Amino acid sequence: MISLTEKLNTTVEYGGKEYPVNLAFDNVLSFYEMLDDDVLDDEHKFLTAFKLFFGDDVPQNPEFIVSATNALIDYVGRQPYGSNEGKKDIAGNPIDAIQYYSYTKDAEAIFASFMQCYNINLVKELYKPENERLHWDEFKALFRGLSEDTHIMRIIDIRRRPTDDLEGDALVALQEAKDYYALDAKYNVQSQEQNADAAFSGFFGMARHQKERK
Repeated sequence: MISLTEKLNTTVEYGGKEYPVNLAFDNVLSFYEMLDDDVLDDEHKFLTAFKLFFGDDVPQNPEFIVSATNALIDYVGRQPYGSNEGKKDIAGNPIDAIQYYSYTKDAEAIFASFMQCYNINLVKELYKPENERLHWDEFKALFRGLSEDTHIMRIIDIRRRPTDDLEGDALVALQEAKDYYALDAKYNVQSQEQNADAAFSGFFGMARHQKERK
């Protein structure tokens, strides 16, 4: 979550020491793409996720894994507005709410919207060193602030616009647009966030079980 008085969080504390965590926007998006991989089992996803965020230069013991993962879940899930009660996704939406965008399928529209609204080239961000790329918190804040005339916001408007009061050509035109921009369940942010939430819970449980066995 963005603060105007504190630096963006880039570390996790453990045993009185700070360890770096990669919260660049593209790294978090890579994590969600990895969750959709049907080939990897939960254990491989767990190991891949841990390496994505923490790399190799961190303690590999189960106690650190439990502590670091728990801290990461808490930080990524913080919201600037509304109650913290109830399940919410990392973009701040209630987990049971309908989602109208996909970070994967809408990638081009999001790219165009960031260029239009902020003149930020998200592709060129990827060529920067990891610590100089947009932080996930920055990406979320900018995404929330996109103007209504941007490409992605127009698509979102089409997806959420009701058809009840339309008829004739207007109804046909809107329905055709809805069909064109429709999201498959796999690409829906709600599905991705629920997968992420379940995966994090599973990863946490696996790590805790390993710790208890020691």
